[in-house]
Amino acid sequence: MEFLGILWTEIIMRPMINSLALLYDLLFSNFGLSIILFTILIRLAMIPLTIRQTKQMRAMSAMQPKVKALQEKYKGKDRAQKSKLSQETMALYKEAGVNPVGCLGPMVIQMPIWFGLYRAIFRAVPPTPEGMANLSGLLYTWNPARAQVPLDSGFLGMDLVDFVQAQPPPVNLLLPVLVGASMWLTQKMTMTHSADPRQASTNRMMLWMMPIMFGFFTFQFPTGLAIYILFSNLIGIAIQYFVNGRQNPFSKPALVPQPAVASAAADGAGGASSSTKEMDTDDDSSIHRQNRRRSHRPRARNARPKPRRSRNRRR
Repeated sequence: MEFLGILWTEIIMRPMINSLALLYDLLFSNFGLSIILFTILIRLAMIPLTIRQTKQMRAMSAMQPKVKALQEKYKGKDRAQKSKLSQETMALYKEAGVNPVGCLGPMVIQMPIWFGLYRAIFRAVPPTPEGMANLSGLLYTWNPARAQVPLDSGFLGMDLVDFVQAQPPPVNLLLPVLVGASMWLTQKMTMTHSADPRQASTNRMMLWMMPIMFGFFTFQFPTGLAIYILFSNLIGIAIQYFVNGRQNPFSKPALVPQPAVASAAADGAGGASSSTKEMDTDDDSSIHRQNRRRSHRPRARNARPKPRRSRNRRR
């Protein structure tokens, strides 16, 4: 456990504290601006992951009809059926080049940043003399912000180290609402339409549950962390706007084209038989039409064969 603590400090905490302190020195000793610029740099670095996540989610949404067909094929509850379903589903994802874990990339990376920034804010602006001594040991020797310790945590009348609920009104209510609303809009823009009713119901539930949950948790966050989450969501909204081709986020998502999936039992035989039946029906109808035309065709006057003239008549 001690080894993990050292890794956490040296890989996450110390670089984050030094980044905030360096930006603080460059941005006129403003801790709020340093957090905002730090957020922008993190989101710009994550643009390739965001684009990849969007493509993976679209691909998975397009594959839902095939996955549903497999679920209908192996709807048994025994272990063999479940194992076969899992194997064929993973084979289907592999064949299409889709990785379900790839949809969670930005979220997986954001979680350590949130936890690290939570601690980094308290370490960068410590309230006690012991914390000041620890901060001097955490800053790199080349960091020019060492000369500015202690750092000022004030920003627009707020103390970024204090919790959101301790801020004066209306900031203590406005920040959670803005965090929740921006997270709702982010999920609205990244949500894909699913033809499966259960999946669509889950998407609608997550669309509202996550923003409400994070808006409630924001009351217990340091104000600096709330500002980071808010600006991270706003930048994510701008990135998704351009990734989605400047599509209106409030428009109803279009249905993903669903390929013709054959029945699970016949694996395509049913579609072929239905098309054959249609062809046979068309042929029969054309034959009937031709017969009707022939039956209604008027007969010629000289339709009866002429009698054969005998040679004896000439004589």
